[in-house]
Amino acid sequence: MKRLRVASRRLLLACISASLASIIVSAYLHSDSSPNKIYSDLWTFWTRDWVAAGQVPYSPGAFLEYPPVSGLVLYSARTLGGTLAGVAGGIYAGYYDSFSALSLLAAVGLAWSTWRLAGDMNIRVNPLYFLLPSMLIYGVYNFDLFNALFIVLSLQFFVEKRRGWSAVFMGVAIATKFVAAALIPVFLFELTRWRERGRYLAISGVVAGAFFVPIAIFNFAYFSQFLSFYSSWGLEDAWYIWIFGDPFSHPAKLFGAALLVALLLRVYTLKMPLVQKSFLALTAYLISTTVYAPQFNLMLIPFVAVLALNSPWLYSMEVFNALIILTWFSVPVGPNVGPTYPWTVPQAVALVRTASLALLGLSVASASGYSLMGWLKATLGRQKTLDVFTRGPPAQVGGRAASEPTGRKE
Repeated sequence: MKRLRVASRRLLLACISASLASIIVSAYLHSDSSPNKIYSDLWTFWTRDWVAAGQVPYSPGAFLEYPPVSGLVLYSARTLGGTLAGVAGGIYAGYYDSFSALSLLAAVGLAWSTWRLAGDMNIRVNPLYFLLPSMLIYGVYNFDLFNALFIVLSLQFFVEKRRGWSAVFMGVAIATKFVAAALIPVFLFELTRWRERGRYLAISGVVAGAFFVPIAIFNFAYFSQFLSFYSSWGLEDAWYIWIFGDPFSHPAKLFGAALLVALLLRVYTLKMPLVQKSFLALTAYLISTTVYAPQFNLMLIPFVAVLALNSPWLYSMEVFNALIILTWFSVPVGPNVGPTYPWTVPQAVALVRTASLALLGLSVASASGYSLMGWLKATLGRQKTLDVFTRGPPAQVGGRAASEPTGRKE
């Protein structure tokens, strides 16, 4: 027993070390110290006057298009950055170093929670999953690492039957990035009593809502700005840009919304283990959303690690996901021209990335007993309908199809 505990602690240390290594590499790749600096949203935030001035997010004149927990992380980095400016070599350097330090803390939490969740499921997690390209490229990039942390904490506590804490972190995750809301029905279906479901939903809602209350009190106009911003935003790295052609196509947005509802409803009705179902819910969201920025893949890493996925589609998805930002600025920007348009390298690699994710999701569903062919056969209603296309026409026995009754017992 003592040897098992020691081995488990060593595994945890390996997971934390790998996660920290990824964040350190990511911080360097996006820093001014890197000779081949890679773009990061942190610089875009800094170019906003109110961020550089240290103004509180969501106050008048300080619009931020992310939910409040993301704003809290940004403001914390800016405030700490001002304190460290003298040591770091400037306010921006202090801000960047502070955000990187907060990301390191999030990385430790992510590794610990993933290790804990895997242990609850009697799975030995491989630390190498924390070195996937998404961690290395997008670890210090935006708020998605924090979102991934809160999602896996919510899942971990739910599996451990600490449902109150799970609901708390679900609320925090939603207040970081709204995508976590796609998991609520998955969790609610796992609960058997309506009272438990109501309690979970109430706690999540209260926690998430609590972060929005100060905004509603001091700057209620922010919400109309937020809706206006997102209604005017176009498609970004969504695969169906290849169908509609125009990133600002209204039919494309309607198509994405309809696809999102259809895929999520299908996932919610599946009967499979919680972790697999949660992974498929997030996959459904990413496949159908109008904005599938590459950093979103960070929230999948804990699931990939816990499920011990070793599919070629995983590595294809990760490599092409990293290539999106690496090729983004190779495309000139102008009227009807830019990296969000089809027939550009970024959208070509984004298409392969999303196709790989879809195939990875199908492999997870198939491993849980839901194959695509089985679903198609059930949908068409008759086994022999698809047999004609998959195995050719049925063999003839005495002028009859082999599947037809012969009138005698064999």
